Amino acid sequence: MYPDILMRKRNTRRGQVKMIETILVLLALVFFFGILVVFYSRFQLFEIQKLARDVEEERAASLLGKIIGMPELSCSVSFGSASEANCIDTYKLLALSKQRLKFEEEFEGLSEARIERIYPSPGPGAQGECTFGNNYPDNCAYWTMYKKGDSRISFDTFVTLCTQKGSAQYECEIGKIVVGVQDRGG
Repeated sequence: MYPDILMRKRNTRRGQVKMIETILVLLALVFFFGILVVFYSRFQLFEIQKLARDVEEERAASLLGKIIGMPELSCSVSFGSASEANCIDTYKLLALSKQRLKFEEEFEGLSEARIERIYPSPGPGAQGECTFGNNYPDNCAYWTMYKKGDSRISFDTFVTLCTQKGSAQYECEIGKIVVGVQDRGG
């Protein structure tokens, strides 16, 4: 009877060892699959963030195109050939820059829209915003059409800025329009 008890104890121990081995293998598999799920979710999160950034870039580019194409800003036929190529009338721009609510209503998601004078350089004394009061248009560097918060994505492009000097005279220069979109929590 004594050897029979020893055999049962050995079999019980072997059974316990095999059960512990099985449990450890299952825990290792669960841990391994857990790590795989974490890496896969990180990869998916990165892809979603990239897609969101692409959508914001497309939105900013679209807003830029809409603002450039606004008839309220474009040069009239009196500017001759300049009126055909992304020409912005600076007097119209100055008047429209005072109507900032128009941009908030018409361009959802816009955080900033400004136009900077690039060439010829506005000069050392022309560092401020363009207004009617400061020897306009010779003594200013930029127009702020709209500004609300910080921009997450900004796009810019070059435009022609023309100012009518007389009935048939106009002066054109190169400017840059900058459009930014708001961060939508991404």
